[in-house]
Amino acid sequence: MVSKRSIMQALGALVVTASLGCLAAAPAAAQAPSILQGVLQRGTLRVAVLGSLPPYSRVLPTGEAEGYDIEIAKRLAEALKVKPEFVITDIPGRVTSLQTRKVDVTIADFTRNVERSTTVAFTNPYLVTNMRLMVRTDSPYKSIAEANEAGIKVAISRGGTAEQAVPKNMPKAQVVRFNNQSDELSALLTGQVDAMAEDDFYNGRAIKDHEGKLRQVEGTLARAEIAIGAPAGDPEWLRVLNLFVDQFNASGDNKKLFVQWFGFEQPPIQVKY
Repeated sequence: MVSKRSIMQALGALVVTASLGCLAAAPAAAQAPSILQGVLQRGTLRVAVLGSLPPYSRVLPTGEAEGYDIEIAKRLAEALKVKPEFVITDIPGRVTSLQTRKVDVTIADFTRNVERSTTVAFTNPYLVTNMRLMVRTDSPYKSIAEANEAGIKVAISRGGTAEQAVPKNMPKAQVVRFNNQSDELSALLTGQVDAMAEDDFYNGRAIKDHEGKLRQVEGTLARAEIAIGAPAGDPEWLRVLNLFVDQFNASGDNKKLFVQWFGFEQPPIQVKY
């Protein structure tokens, strides 16, 4: 038979255990302040951008950043009534800077896909384009299939979507990795590689800037939805960012900025499958 004293001791132990459990759970329940709160309290929006990807973005000798993505970041900061703070990163850093909460957003020709979405969040797209193969004008290849059969050297950026798209579509090609697109382009122009894989918009601007030296071949390597990246796990922040992107697209501001920086009309963002 259990004594009254034993029952009271057991109940006391349960109370202590429950109290300790609550204290242990408290830090987990007390989540870190939302990203939106942090941005508004600091008065700055920390934006990861690429330093050498014109016309998306580039850093001038003065240290000032300019480009299409830079202007989008400025408009987002203006909408939030804060100042933009640019953090220059590389291709792989677009993800890691979000994972470590070093930045609040990444606006850097950032293609959203399932693999990346397992670790970071993405808004709705502000651009939809295709990855294509760019070659020199004297290249004999007219299509991706021809270039693949020839086993050519293809320049890609480390950590970019071309890491999967080129081997998938061109298994016979030799992939040559570079740290950024400017190094890829230089290698192509000087004959170190036979082609480079980049999005249609970047290629179009490069072809215009190097008149008579470059062209694209037939076919696409992948479809690319360019979006703003955000740290995972903060739906309130993502809601605000999505609202900005939707209004930015619907207002016509996106189309105007695109023409300003790329020099041609922006293709439809929503496409038929």
